[in-house]
Amino acid sequence: MLCVCVLFMIPFYYLVVNTFKTAQEATKAPMALPRTLFLENYQRAFEGMNFLNSLTNTVIITVCSVTLIIIFGSMAAYAIERRQNRVTKACFYYFLIGFMIPVQSIIIPLFLVLQTLHLQNSIWGLIVLYTSWSNFAMFMYRGFLSGVPVDLEDAARIDGGSVWKTFWLIVFPLLKPITVTIMIFDVMWIWNDFLYPFLFLSSSKKGTLVMEVYKGVGEFTNDWARMMATMVIVLIPIVIFYIAMQKHIIAGITSGAVKG
Repeated sequence: MLCVCVLFMIPFYYLVVNTFKTAQEATKAPMALPRTLFLENYQRAFEGMNFLNSLTNTVIITVCSVTLIIIFGSMAAYAIERRQNRVTKACFYYFLIGFMIPVQSIIIPLFLVLQTLHLQNSIWGLIVLYTSWSNFAMFMYRGFLSGVPVDLEDAARIDGGSVWKTFWLIVFPLLKPITVTIMIFDVMWIWNDFLYPFLFLSSSKKGTLVMEVYKGVGEFTNDWARMMATMVIVLIPIVIFYIAMQKHIIAGITSGAVKG
């Protein structure tokens, strides 16, 4: 595992180290440590990008999409797992088919649908597209719900709790471990996604942080130093998020039940 980690860390090391070098030094010795800390690349990156606007757009898209994914995915999984019949089984396999279809194969139909709904070049159109990831969340939630004891729900119904209250007040708090896991995966996926913003957002004012990296691409040459510095700036928030949240991925379901 240490060898595998070293292999995967090489590109990250290459990226970070060369942001502190001049273009000549990076070309001559790309894997060596910088002789001096050359910070002009970061200065040019900040000057060339609309950081606050792109950060705001990225946060809005990520937070809204992940919230809707968790809401729709958890509710669908609960209905399918607790009401097992032919209809719910058909819905489950229908959602799985949608999950198995590669996104790249339906880019043109997606573009036409968003254009028909007047959601093309819109932040809310991207949120709609990302919310389609609810089928994966549903699949994850359903596997986790199979281990949740039904006795807690029966006790809540005896006390007069409706299905809605039973799910949100009793069942959903027990889903905290899988909810945090889904949230981490989806936040990292949406934050780092380049394909959807590149294809469905044509306005620079609505661009995301990842799109700022593409500004280093010129007609004849690429500004690699600026692009790599922008990549590091884009990666810093998501790395901090992962470090802060990764301890919650593995947690016991019984601890949630006792605390509830």
